[in-house]
Amino acid sequence: MIQLPKALWWDHNAHYHPWLLRQVPRRIARALDVGCGNGAFARQLAGRAEHVDAVDVSAEMIERASSAPNPTNVRWLCADLLDPELPLDPEGYDAVTAISSVHHMPLRPALTKLAELVRPGGTLAVVGHYRKETAVDFAMDAVTLPANAAVGAYKAARGRAGKPNNEGMPIKDPMDTLAEIRAAAEDILPGAALQRRLFWRHTLLWRKPGARP
Repeated sequence: MIQLPKALWWDHNAHYHPWLLRQVPRRIARALDVGCGNGAFARQLAGRAEHVDAVDVSAEMIERASSAPNPTNVRWLCADLLDPELPLDPEGYDAVTAISSVHHMPLRPALTKLAELVRPGGTLAVVGHYRKETAVDFAMDAVTLPANAAVGAYKAARGRAGKPNNEGMPIKDPMDTLAEIRAAAEDILPGAALQRRLFWRHTLLWRKPGARP
C-alpha cells in the first residue's frame, strides 16, 4: 500500500463507525466490542446498550481506553477473545462488533466464537482486512488510492487529519483472502452478507436466527 505523507493520514477504521452503528438497534441490553482499541467505538455503543463489554488483547490499548473519560456502562477487559476464561456474559449479546481485529486471530475459530456470543435475533457486524490475491483485489487500488489521498487532503484542510485512535495499536498483515473469509462465513454464519469495501476493508453482517428476547 502506498503511504500518504503523514500530514494526510486519517483514520480508516473510524470511517466505518457510522456503518457499524447503523447495524445496531437504537436500544439493546448488551453489546460486545472485540478489539476495542482505545475505546472510541465502544463509547458510541454505550449510547445504545445498557451494558457494553469492550475487549482487547493489548494491555496498552485497554489502559488508554479505561483512563479516558468514559460512560459508566462500559467494562474494559484485557484478554484474548479465544481465551475460555474470558469473563463474558454467558447469555450472549444483542450486538457484537469487531473492527480490524478478526485478522489478528485464526479465522474460523474467531468467527465461531463471535457467532456463539450473539444472542438469538442479535447482530454481528465486522469491519475487517483481507489479503489481496485476485486481479479484482489489486484493481481496487485504482479507486482506493486516489480516494484515500482525496479524503486525507479534505480532512487535513479542515484540521481533522491524523490517526489518534491508532497510536500504540498492534498491527498485523491479514493472512486470509476474501474468498477464504467468504467460505468461512458461509459455513459458520449462514446468510451473512460479505462486501468488499474501500480503504482495504470488507464488512461482514450477520443476523442470528431467532427472536430477540
